[in-house]
Amino acid sequence: MTVCASGRNAAWVVRLLTAFFGMAWIGPQRASASGAVTALAFSPDGSRLAIGTYRSVTILDTSSWKPVSQFRALEDEARALAWHPDGHVLAIGTGLPARRGRVIFWDTSTAGPPKSGPPQQDCVEAVAFTPDGKGCAIGADDNKVCYFQDWAGGRTVELDEHNDRVDAVAFSPKPNTIFLTGAMDKVVKVWDQSSARTVMNFDQSPAGITGLAFLPSGEQFVGSALDGWLRWWSVSYNAKKHMWTGYLYRGFEAHNGAILALGISRNGARLITGGMDAVVAVWDAGSGGKVREFKEAQHPIYAVALSPDGKIAAAGGRDGVVWIWDVDGNRLVETLAITKDSADELPSSPAKSPGPARRAERVR
Repeated sequence: MTVCASGRNAAWVVRLLTAFFGMAWIGPQRASASGAVTALAFSPDGSRLAIGTYRSVTILDTSSWKPVSQFRALEDEARALAWHPDGHVLAIGTGLPARRGRVIFWDTSTAGPPKSGPPQQDCVEAVAFTPDGKGCAIGADDNKVCYFQDWAGGRTVELDEHNDRVDAVAFSPKPNTIFLTGAMDKVVKVWDQSSARTVMNFDQSPAGITGLAFLPSGEQFVGSALDGWLRWWSVSYNAKKHMWTGYLYRGFEAHNGAILALGISRNGARLITGGMDAVVAVWDAGSGGKVREFKEAQHPIYAVALSPDGKIAAAGGRDGVVWIWDVDGNRLVETLAITKDSADELPSSPAKSPGPARRAERVR
C-alpha cells in the first residue's frame, strides 16, 4: 500500500511480481518472498491463524505453525479476513481493483463449496461479524458498506454515506446495538444495528481511517489513521434525551508515518498496530500505554493480529514475511515467508485452484 491508502491497498502492486506462491519457513535473515501478506486473523479459540495473500488464504495450526488448509480460488489479494464466532466460517474480502469485489464465506470445517455475498463495484477492504454471528458488514473501495442482517440468508442493506473508500468496520460487543465504519473521507460513522441508520459522525481525524476496534464495554472504541495517530472515542445512548452522544477522549502519535493495520485481542485487553515505518506495536487497550514494540521487520506492515489472550502477536507486509512474537516474553517465535513452491497439495476448498498446489516446508 501507498502512504495515501489503507494497509491492504498498495499490496496490489506486489501481485504483478507474483504468479504462484506457498508457505515456507525461513530464518529472520532469510526473508525473501514473492508476494505481500495482506490480511491476518486468529481463530476465536486461538488454535489457527489465517494468512491472506495473493489469490490464496492459508490456515496455520498455531501449536506447530504449520499449514493445515488453504483456499485458492481468489481473483486477487485477500484484503480482509474475519472469523465467525463459531470458529468454522472464515469471511474473506477480495476483488479486482476498480472492477469488482466480493466477500467469500469459507466453511473451513467442511468440503462444501463456499458462499459468496453480493458483488461490489470495487475491492472489499474490511469485514466483521456481529457478536452473535448472524450479521456481517463489509467495507469496499466503492465508498459503500454492505450490511448483512443475515449473512447466511442473504438479507443485505447497502449503506452509501461515505465519500471515499471504506477501510474499517467494527461491531459493538453489546448485541444488537451499534456498529462503526471508517473511511478515507476521515469520518467514523456510528450506525444503529437494527435500523441500519447513522446515529453519529466523528470527524476529528485529519487523515483517513485505516482501522477500528471496540473496547469490551461497547461504549469506547479506537481508530487508527494515515497520520500515524491512535484515537479513542466514547459513544453511548442517553435514555433521557433519547439520543446518542460521544466524544474524543484520547489521541497520540503511535507511529512515524501512516498506521496501516489495527487489531485487538478477543479479550479486549490489548491492541496491535503496524505501519509504514515497519514497526509493530502492542498497546494496553484501556490506558493506551505501550506494552511492546517490535522492529525486526524491514518493510511496511500491511496486516496485524493478536491471539485471543493478547499474548501472541502476528504481523506481515510488503515483503511477504509473517512475524510471530511472544508478547509477554518479548521474543520472536517464528518467521515465515511466502515463496514459490508447487509441491504437495494442502487440504483446500473444493473450488478450482488458479495455480499449482502449495505446501509448507522448513528452510534450514
